[in-house]
Amino acid sequence: MQSFTRFTTLCCLAVAATACSTSGGGATTAASSGQVLTLAAAGQGPAQAAVEAFQKANPGVTVKTVYTEDDASYQQQLRTQLASGTAPDVFRMWPGGGNTMAVRDLGEDGMLMDLSGEGWAGGLSTDLKAVTSDPGGKVVAVPVTIGAIGAVWNDQALKAAGLAKPATWPEVLRFCKDAKAKGVVPFALGLKSAWVTQLVPYALTASLVYGPDPGFTQRQKDGKATFAGSAWKQALEKYLQMRDGGCFNDSPNGVGYDEQMQLFGQGKALGVVHVLSAVQSAREYAPSGATFSMTPFPATDDAAGTYLPVSVGIVYGVNAKARNPELAKRFMTFLASPEGQALYASASGSSPALSAPGFKPDALQQPVLDAVEADRSTLYPDQAWPNAKVQQEHLTSIQELFNGTVDVPGVLGRMDKAFTSTK
Repeated sequence: MQSFTRFTTLCCLAVAATACSTSGGGATTAASSGQVLTLAAAGQGPAQAAVEAFQKANPGVTVKTVYTEDDASYQQQLRTQLASGTAPDVFRMWPGGGNTMAVRDLGEDGMLMDLSGEGWAGGLSTDLKAVTSDPGGKVVAVPVTIGAIGAVWNDQALKAAGLAKPATWPEVLRFCKDAKAKGVVPFALGLKSAWVTQLVPYALTASLVYGPDPGFTQRQKDGKATFAGSAWKQALEKYLQMRDGGCFNDSPNGVGYDEQMQLFGQGKALGVVHVLSAVQSAREYAPSGATFSMTPFPATDDAAGTYLPVSVGIVYGVNAKARNPELAKRFMTFLASPEGQALYASASGSSPALSAPGFKPDALQQPVLDAVEADRSTLYPDQAWPNAKVQQEHLTSIQELFNGTVDVPGVLGRMDKAFTSTK
């Protein structure tokens, strides 16, 4: 898409246990209230690395953190805290729209501080502003990472199986058949963690819907297109074709994100169709020296027709009722700095959203840059959806689709109804 081609000129170029962990980063009794920042994030590793670097650069500052390892639980908890006035100063969000903790949804509800006057905000490209601004056009979030959804590979397991990475849809089906014959899982899938359900459809629709027709979502908004009347139907049929062709582990609805990453990291599964940051979780289960790589996931018979879903991944915002707004804005400035961008991207297995000359792309990140530069990338579709109901319906319906309690037309009918509903 042309928007991401422009994007590269300014950019250097998303967990089964519902549990929380806390980290104070130091004795809070030693710090005055003016030097204490509260922060919440979904996922601990990258955020904690940024917190520790920020504290080191700001002697006397203490960051009190709460981490929730499940996205759905995190979204529910933060929404409740924001409504009750107990939310932290700074928190992770999702770019654009599409869920209840996304920038536009929170901004529309007046829950985010206006950051338009910050120095880094003035340098954001039009595309970055589109996913970090509230409906009124005010910048309310700092973009931190660029993510992608592709076929992520356990290099050693793939080599041991003697199989090649598929580049076309027929090759995907052959790959699944050959891997199964060798007694290994082609692609690990953990649909028990609801957010994982969307990843394969997003990978498929990049090539089937949004790459060939970048104006599709706008035509939906104009009442001239529907999910049911588009190649979304073909994408979900291919998802089921993968299920029926042995592409996944048994009982995906009973497998959560952690177990999915365990299968993948240990090499019991050759790959996953996932966000690249998931590799950080897979490494926890992988033997020393294990390496991982990524290729765009094909959906057609023509390798040249494959698009990669690429988008701003992680963003942070400031509570409109922050107890320490100045310190919160200082943390935003750190996240926007070259140091903060490179640190967070490296720790999360992503690319930085803003300029970070010190960041070096690896075998996971280089294909993202290549796809963007070749104009073979699309946005995650949910970021342009008009409300959070569409994604919620999608996640639930995919689980039911795999259970056989709803068919493809039923899923798409639900999504169309959610798309046109009012908030």
